[in-house]
Amino acid sequence: MSTVWTRTTGWLTLIGVLVTEVWALLPALSPDAVALSTRARLLPLLVTAVCALAWLASSAAAHRRNRRDDGRPELDKRAPRTPGRAVPVLLGIALALGPAAALAQAVGPDGAEGRWTQRVLRAGGGTYTVEIAEVLGTPRETGVVVNDHPVWSAPMVLTVPWSDGVPRRLTVDRVETLDEPEPGDSVSVMFAANDLELGARAHDYSGLSGIAGLWIVLLGLVGSFIVALVLNTAAREPVDELRRFTPGTHLPVALLLAAGVGLALLVVFAWPPTAAGWLLALAAATAPPLAAWWAARRLT
Repeated sequence: MSTVWTRTTGWLTLIGVLVTEVWALLPALSPDAVALSTRARLLPLLVTAVCALAWLASSAAAHRRNRRDDGRPELDKRAPRTPGRAVPVLLGIALALGPAAALAQAVGPDGAEGRWTQRVLRAGGGTYTVEIAEVLGTPRETGVVVNDHPVWSAPMVLTVPWSDGVPRRLTVDRVETLDEPEPGDSVSVMFAANDLELGARAHDYSGLSGIAGLWIVLLGLVGSFIVALVLNTAAREPVDELRRFTPGTHLPVALLLAAGVGLALLVVFAWPPTAAGWLLALAAATAPPLAAWWAARRLT
């Protein structure tokens, strides 16, 4: 039997999950997301966790009251409630966006490069177009081709405008360009104009993070439509049954989802190497489907 508290906290939890997942997709859409403060990254998750714990507590209390009342004659018999459409649709979107949000944490710079990128962006830096002052050594082809243009690599001296308005010459060990580089050409470089100590790094044309991020978001959106449609048309009554708390169903689901969140947070804050980051993100992405499988198994 639902109460005002269980209904209120349940809706807040479901809405909070959706907001948290959309917020977690930011790294797949913009590499600048790493500049967000820890508080900004965690706030939606923390609010949702509080709502979820409140729902669990209020639902467990209602469950205990219902068990005490078993066997007593019911004085108020109400007509059975018709399952609505909103919860299956929103739950389907959440189930599909969850794995996408987990995978999005592995997109973008990682390891030492990720830490450096975060420091540059938090210092007010970004990616700028600067001029090549000198090409050091002999440029070599990397074997990567972008839009029919071969990518070349060489150490270079770049003319970089710093915050005091005076251009500085900065040596960068590896700079990639489309076609063979020459002095006077322009290249894309990330740096912080008010912090000389951080140095600069050139754009990496061989990186696939941007493409991976777009595919993750696209698959999440398509999956949201499909799963929401399936739950709304074929599983509305089982979803409605899930709104009634049962420890054997909801507690394991909560633990699975918490484990997935923990793995995703490791990717965000531990800055693991690329391979380890993707493995952790993939493991985190399995939490929502495993939770759904357990819930479905308990209902059948």
